[in-house]
Amino acid sequence: MEELTNLVERSRKGDSAAYTQIVYRFQDMAVGYAYSLVGNWQEAEDIAQEAFISAYYTLSKLYNPAAFPGWFRRIVFTCAHRILRGQHPVLVPLEYVADTKLPDPFDAIVRHEQHTEL
Repeated sequence: MEELTNLVERSRKGDSAAYTQIVYRFQDMAVGYAYSLVGNWQEAEDIAQEAFISAYYTLSKLYNPAAFPGWFRRIVFTCAHRILRGQHPVLVPLEYVADTKLPDPFDAIVRHEQHTEL
């Protein structure tokens, strides 16, 4: 396998075959990391695709080609974060929460002290 720094340098010069090799090398990491952030395979694949496109167009900003893995991981995180900002939390009516009975703090302390004494 060709060295990553060489692939990055060739990609910067417009060699699409070199960038294709980079994509093959990092596609599993990109999708897996995106999935760990968003929890949805379809969105993770979309995020990875967006990240590869973004990385291709900003490759000239990468000063050290050997730093590509960390740099690219940050791009994946940024793309995933954009998706996550658009999601809204699930709201639960107060009636559902009010029906749940929480333990009395005083009883919990008494039980803890009794357990400690035993």
